[in-house]
Amino acid sequence: MNHPVEKLVFGLVTGLFVIAGYGSAFASEMKISATTATQIGKHESKNRFCYDGSCVIRGSGKIDINVDPETKSGRITATFSGSDGEWRIVAENFQMIRTDVNLHGATGGDVDPSMSPPLLPQVWTYLATWGPGQAFLNGKLAWMGPTHMMFTEQVRDSKTGKVDYKGPMMAKEYAGSIFNKHAVQVHIVSHPPGDPVPGTLPPFPKFVHLMYDDVTWH
Repeated sequence: MNHPVEKLVFGLVTGLFVIAGYGSAFASEMKISATTATQIGKHESKNRFCYDGSCVIRGSGKIDINVDPETKSGRITATFSGSDGEWRIVAENFQMIRTDVNLHGATGGDVDPSMSPPLLPQVWTYLATWGPGQAFLNGKLAWMGPTHMMFTEQVRDSKTGKVDYKGPMMAKEYAGSIFNKHAVQVHIVSHPPGDPVPGTLPPFPKFVHLMYDDVTWH
């Protein structure tokens, strides 16, 4: 790992993995859960990334992640209940799973920029998945479409929802920064397939972005 986790020690749990000091060692299967859920913007609003934290929706929910990066298999289930309704996102098929990579920023980090657009400052990511998923709203299927999960350093202030970033158009001039390199968060986003829609961020007519702060590695 070329990014300092420093003195953060999550321990050896059921023989799956250890992160201690500056190193990491993963078995193939990764199990993670997280609570303290927040939705970033209503799914039909024009700005689902409000960097100043003004559009965050407080509520309740959790995410359960059980994936094998080597075989690109597993399942992710995320739930959230708040003023935008009751969400459930399920992903079971993965086009790509990566561990220990930089994502986003002006260049896309360590993956193709089409998979990691400049919607956030560059962030060290312990686990990320890309692939199709199902998004359910109030118990009904809202769409089947691209779904992306990231287990990262703490990008946003968990209390205010703020992130130090000015957006994609300013990414090269203002790199921004994450909130806390010594803490972690989980993010999952999903949107219907289709052409980009100008005037929205991200550029899709519907887009759900859920964030979780209290993370447990099993």
